[in-house]
Amino acid sequence: MITIESLKDSIKKADRLAEAIDPDQTPYESKYKAIEILKELKKEINDNDNELNSQSKIQDILDYLVVIDSKLGELFIATEEITLGLNVCRDCLKSLESIQDKFPLETISTLQSISIIYINKNDFDIGKDHLIKSEKLINHTIEKQKQQQKEEEEEKQSKDFEDKLDSLQLQNYFYFAQLYGLLKDSELSSKYCELTLRKQLKRNNFDKLEWCKNSLMLAEYYLSELNFDYAKQCFLVSNFICKDIENEDDREETQANIYLVMGKFYLEFLHFFKDIENLNHCHRINNNDNDIDFIQDDLSSISLMEKEKEDKLFNENQIKKEKLLDLISFNKRSLNIEKPLFTELGIDQLNKIYNHSTFSSPIDLIVVKDQPSARDIFLKSQHFFNKAKKYYILDGFVSQHIKILFDQINLFEYLNMFETNAGRKVGIHKKKIELIEPLLKELNPTYFLSSIRSIYFKIAEIYSEISKIYQYVCANLKEIQTYNECLFKSMEYYNLFLNSYNDGGVPNSPKITEEEKMKSIIEDFEVYINAKLELAVCHKNIKGVNKLVLEHLEKSLNIFRSIITLLDSVPKDISSRHTQEYHLCSQMSSLLPQKIQYLSSNKTPNPGQWYGK
Repeated sequence: MITIESLKDSIKKADRLAEAIDPDQTPYESKYKAIEILKELKKEINDNDNELNSQSKIQDILDYLVVIDSKLGELFIATEEITLGLNVCRDCLKSLESIQDKFPLETISTLQSISIIYINKNDFDIGKDHLIKSEKLINHTIEKQKQQQKEEEEEKQSKDFEDKLDSLQLQNYFYFAQLYGLLKDSELSSKYCELTLRKQLKRNNFDKLEWCKNSLMLAEYYLSELNFDYAKQCFLVSNFICKDIENEDDREETQANIYLVMGKFYLEFLHFFKDIENLNHCHRINNNDNDIDFIQDDLSSISLMEKEKEDKLFNENQIKKEKLLDLISFNKRSLNIEKPLFTELGIDQLNKIYNHSTFSSPIDLIVVKDQPSARDIFLKSQHFFNKAKKYYILDGFVSQHIKILFDQINLFEYLNMFETNAGRKVGIHKKKIELIEPLLKELNPTYFLSSIRSIYFKIAEIYSEISKIYQYVCANLKEIQTYNECLFKSMEYYNLFLNSYNDGGVPNSPKITEEEKMKSIIEDFEVYINAKLELAVCHKNIKGVNKLVLEHLEKSLNIFRSIITLLDSVPKDISSRHTQEYHLCSQMSSLLPQKIQYLSSNKTPNPGQWYGK
C-alpha cells in the first residue's frame, strides 16, 4: 500500500539521481534511471487508487502526482527531449501553481524550466513572464520562511529547504541576466548579473573562471555608466578571485582580460574629460584647433553678432559640462569606498583587496585639467593595454590584438585633445599610424578583410587630421608641399578602403560579383559614404598652382556626382538617412564647375564665393 512517506522517499531517490553527474560516455544514465523510478511510482499510484481510504489521503496523493509530472517534464528537458518536456511541464503547471504554497520549490523549478526554453526559442515575452512569476514566488517563500518559527527537530530539514530555495534564486538571477542581455537592456541585465555574482560569493561554491568573466562584463557596463567606483571594485575583486582559478591557461587568459578592462578603465576616464575639454572650446567661432601655438586668432574679425552667439554657446556648454560632471562617479585619489559591491567577502577582506593592491601603483584617478594630468591617465592606460597585448599577441589572437590597438589609438586621440604644441600633435598622430600600418602586411584578406578596411579608413582619417594642422601655416611652397603630401596620403588610404569593395581591390582578396559588392557596400554604408565624402573633400582642398588644383577639383567633382548616383540607387530607407550628404553633394556639383571655369580662365574668385572655402 502506498504511503506519503514511501512517496517522499522514492521522489528523493529520483532527485538524487537527477542531480548526479555521469561520465561523458553515458551522460544521461542517472537521469534515465530517475525517469524510470518516477514512471513506476506514477503507475503504482494509478493501479492502487482504490486502496486509498480517505478523502484527505486521496488529495495528498493527487498533489504528489502533479509533482511527479513536473519532475518528469524537467527530466525530459534535461535529456534533450525538449518538446516532450515542455508539453509535460506546461500541462501540469496550472495544477502545480494551485498548490504552490505546499510545493514552492517544485513550482519555481518548473517555471524556470519553461522560461529558459522559451528564451532559447527567442520567445522573450513568454520567458520573461514565467521568470517574473518565479521571482515573485521565491520572494514570497523567503518572507514566509523568515516569519515561521522553526522547531528544533525541523532545523535540518529547514536547512535543506533553504539551500534549495537559495539555489533556485541564484538560477533565477542568472536567467534574468541572460534574458535582459538578449533584450539589449543593459541596465537590468547588469543588475541581475550583480545579484548573481553576490549570491555566488555568499554561497562560496562557484566556478571562479565564469565568475571573473561575468564580473569583468559588469565592470564594462559600469564604465559605460561613468561609474568608475563600481567598475574598479569589479576588476579588483576579479583579480583576487582569479588567483584561485586552477587551470593555468584559464588563469592566464583571465589575468589578461583583467588588464584589458583596467586599460579601458583609464581610457574611458580620459574619454570623459576629453568630452569636457571639447565643451570648453567648441563655442569658439569657426574653431579649428585655435589652441595650437603657431595659429593666431584674429579676434577683431569676429563681429558683435558672432561674439554674442559665441557667448550664448559658451554658457550652454558650461551647463552641459556641469551636468556631465554630476554623472561621473569616481574616487578622487581615495580608495575608501562608501558603498562596496561585494560585502559578502567581508569588510576586512575587501579592505585588503582595495587598499593593499598587488599592482605596482595605486589604482586611482585624478581630475584631468591639462596635458600633464591627461598624460598621467594616458600612461596608466597604456601600461595595462601593453600587459594585455603580451597575452593577446597577433599570432593566434588577431581580432583581440587589433581591438587593443584601436583602443590605444583612441587613447592617443584623447590625449591629443589636451596637447597645445603643434609638433607634438603631429607626433601623436604619427604614433597612431605606427601602431596599425604594419598590420597591413600581416593580415590575410580572405579572413580579415573587415579589419584591413578599418585600418585603411583609420589611417586615412589620421593623415587628414595632420593636414588640418598644417593647412594654417601654408605660407610658402615647402609648407604647401608638406600639407599636400598629407592630403595625398589620406587620399591613398581612402582609395584603398573604397577599392577593397571591388573585385581584386585588395591583393589576394577573394573574387566577388557585382551583386556581392553592392551587398557589402550596403552593409557598411555609413562608413562607405563617409569615406567617399572625405576623399572628395581631400581633392577639393589641394593647394598650389592652377593646373594641380584643377586636376583635383575635377576628381572631387566626379566623386560628389558619384555619391549622388549611389544615393539614387540604394533603397529609400538607406538614402533617407543621408539627405544632408545628398544636399551637400548637390551643392558642390553645382558650385565646383564654376570654380573650375574661373581657374581655367586664369581668373581669381572673390573671397568667400566658393562653397566650403
